[in-house]
Amino acid sequence: MKRRIVLPDVEEVKLPVLFSMRPGLYLLILYTICILAVLFCIAYLPGILKGGRYVTFTAPLSESGVVLDGTYLGAADNQYFVRSGEHEVTYMKGGVAYASHTLDVDHPVFLTWLFHRTKQVGVPALQLDDDQKKQIISYDLEQIQTAGAILSYDAVTRYEPVYSNLAADLKALDVHQDTAQQALELALLYSSNQTMLEEAKEALESSQISRTSFMQEILVSAESLFTTGTSSVGMSFTTPTIRKQETSLNAGDFVLPGYVYPQTSFVMGRSTEHTYPAINEAGVQMTTPAFALSAYEVNQYQWALFLEENPMWAKGNLSSLIEQGLVDEAYLAGISPSTIFVTNRPIHNVSYYAAQAFCAWLSEKTGKTVFLPSEGMWTLAAASHGNLKFDASLSPIPSQLKEPVALLGGVWELTQTTHIPLARITDYQKAHALHRSFGLPQQPIVKGGSYLNDAKSISSNTVGVVDPDACGDLIGFRVAWYE
Repeated sequence: MKRRIVLPDVEEVKLPVLFSMRPGLYLLILYTICILAVLFCIAYLPGILKGGRYVTFTAPLSESGVVLDGTYLGAADNQYFVRSGEHEVTYMKGGVAYASHTLDVDHPVFLTWLFHRTKQVGVPALQLDDDQKKQIISYDLEQIQTAGAILSYDAVTRYEPVYSNLAADLKALDVHQDTAQQALELALLYSSNQTMLEEAKEALESSQISRTSFMQEILVSAESLFTTGTSSVGMSFTTPTIRKQETSLNAGDFVLPGYVYPQTSFVMGRSTEHTYPAINEAGVQMTTPAFALSAYEVNQYQWALFLEENPMWAKGNLSSLIEQGLVDEAYLAGISPSTIFVTNRPIHNVSYYAAQAFCAWLSEKTGKTVFLPSEGMWTLAAASHGNLKFDASLSPIPSQLKEPVALLGGVWELTQTTHIPLARITDYQKAHALHRSFGLPQQPIVKGGSYLNDAKSISSNTVGVVDPDACGDLIGFRVAWYE
């Protein structure tokens, strides 16, 4: 028989009455409020605190940027969260604001964190004059120019559809047919590899812009570059016979000796393989005006005099020069130009822009038009040289033959001629005229090699290419002027 357990007496627990309500009632109300509060926090509070929509901006031009209320948002055709309210939207390309409109975004609140509310913005109307249209076209051409500097594309070096972008923009901008055709002609001249050529042909097919005979010539020439064969291209070189005269350019603190060359027609280049980049040396008929060319490369003492009167180009201002895109980090690296110690060692580690500034300074001091020689001018001086030899040092030795010194060797010499990959196998003069008409950046050609190059690999026909802000360790220049 189990023993009975007697529990002690306890006081009955009674919940207090609240506002004359029984415990069961006010507990029910309290639980209901808590549940509603949780639902409110989950379903409505995020939308109230962060109201807006995910907006997709559709741009009429390729690779456009979207500016929202003065702040860059990102590339068009992507989705961005925009807070509720009224906003000013601007579409940009190549530094041109080509369209703008007001965007109103409402304030949805229910479960916005779970179900994104979206909004599609229609294509805005273009608001451009002819100059702005040309600026946008030039920007597209710059992208093609940059792509043409790469000889091959793969999974690592990825290719962007630069020709398709240009064709689409030409259509959207509704430019005159002549302008569209000229833009496509210049674009095709930068087809330096098979990938670019194939995409260019596809873009032409979709553009519905009628092809010119020059376009067809470029396509045929480009296609032949990437097919196997041993054909040659370019005119054969012949030594020009000219009589040059001694001259000098008096800059006050120094005198530049030089030689005057008469107006001359000659073949620049030689017959070479029909492959790229061998065609950079293909011979073309060239006519140069009368000009004078410095006997020596610009030296470090002369650069020091330039820096005295132009402190913005001093090495101490390097960060500002880099920010302006005028030089790179190698500007004057390892060099300390001085007006105290006179030296004839050539200046190097300078950019194309720096060399142009030197020429402008020298023009002001002398009252003559001083400039970087064109590739044709430089080649004429080398081709007509009485005893052209490779100079394997940075200390030029005066010539007894009354000829320019260190045209080969010394330092690579900047020219004012830009590089256009297919110019020499199509129409050289027209190619450069198109480049000037669209105002594309220079990709200056350098000539002559440096003292560190193998002398057997460098000739007067050798072509190098640099970026205009590049300050190569072995890149300098000499000047030319008109008498």
